[in-house]
Order: sequence, then C-alpha cells, then structure tokens
Amino acid sequence: MNKEQLIPVLQKYLPSGSEHYAADLMSHHKIQLRIKNPRLTKLGDYRPPTNESSHRISINRDLNPFAFLITFMHEVAHLVNFEKSGPRVPPHGIEWKREFQVVSTPIIQQNLLPTDVHSALNRYLKNPKASSCTDANLVRTLRNYDASLEWLLVEEIPHQETFETQDGRKFTKLEKMRTRFRCQEIKTGKIYLVPGLMQCKPVLNH
Repeated sequence: MNKEQLIPVLQKYLPSGSEHYAADLMSHHKIQLRIKNPRLTKLGDYRPPTNESSHRISINRDLNPFAFLITFMHEVAHLVNFEKSGPRVPPHGIEWKREFQVVSTPIIQQNLLPTDVHSALNRYLKNPKASSCTDANLVRTLRNYDASLEWLLVEEIPHQETFETQDGRKFTKLEKMRTRFRCQEIKTGKIYLVPGLMQCKPVLNH
C-alpha cells in the first residue's frame, strides 16, 4: 500500500490526526502492519525482515486509539534500533529508549493527545520501560478511553477469584510476584505469570 491507501486503514485504529504520521513511518520503513486478536502477555511486537520480507509490526486489535498509537511507536522504535544497531543491541536498552523518545516527539509536539494522556506519555518517556503496560500511571490513564467499562485490572481481582482475559481464557488468581500474579488457567491447570496491569473481566459464577 502507498501512503494514500494506508491513511483510511489507519484511521480505524488511531487518534484523529496521527494517521498521517503513522503512514509516513510505514512508508519510509516499509512496514507490514498486522492487526491481531488480543494476546495474553503483549500488546504488540516487532519482527525484522527475513530474506525478502518487510519489517513486521503486530498490534492487538482491542486497544483504544491512544494505546494503539503508543504501542505502534514503541514497536517502530524497535525497528529503528534494529536498523541502526543490528540484532545484538539490548531490546529495551538506552538505544531503544532514545529511539522511542525520538519517534514519539512529533506526536507530543503536535498536541494530538488529550491532556491527561499527553502528560502520562511525557512522564513515561523520561525513562520508558520494556512495555507500556507495566507503567501504572500510563495504563490507568489510557483506561479512561476504553470503549467498555466492564474490564478491570488483574490486580483488582480478589485473591482466589476467577477472571477471564480478553482472548477468552479463564484463570484463578493466586499470589503476587512483584508486578505479576501467579494465575492458574482453568482449562489446562497450567500456571502463568500474568501482569497485574492487564485488563480482564471477573467471572461471577464458576
């Protein structure tokens, strides 16, 4: 797709006005964007080219426009970091942090975000973490723009209660392990470390 074809597609997922910047990035870096069903442990990912393939970025389809944009910029920073430094550079080291700040600067400067998201993103960019879904202030701010109000955070689910993730899997919440919780999947009995800031839905009858 060329830039003109990308813009109406991106408008479905991004905040108004940001689709032009995203289309510029996709055209310049030759990015193949894939929209994915919700995943348990990540909002998006970046994969470098193999043989004749393009750079590939995937993002979960259930994100609100501001979360989608921030995740997109996060992954583009990985792409730029890869292009400049190759595969051996730490994925979330100082080089990536610098690129994420650079990629995000036009969005900050154009004032395309609500005041609370703008402030939370600015604060986050001072020292970006491996995932935006581990920054409590940013996550809670972005939640204000979710279409559905029925979702809670895993950290808000009572101990030993059951919750359902956005991909339909059900878990029993167990003990806390720093920023994650040990949770047992109902169907398989397997134990997973689930981020406390991940969205979920309480299961009332189980």
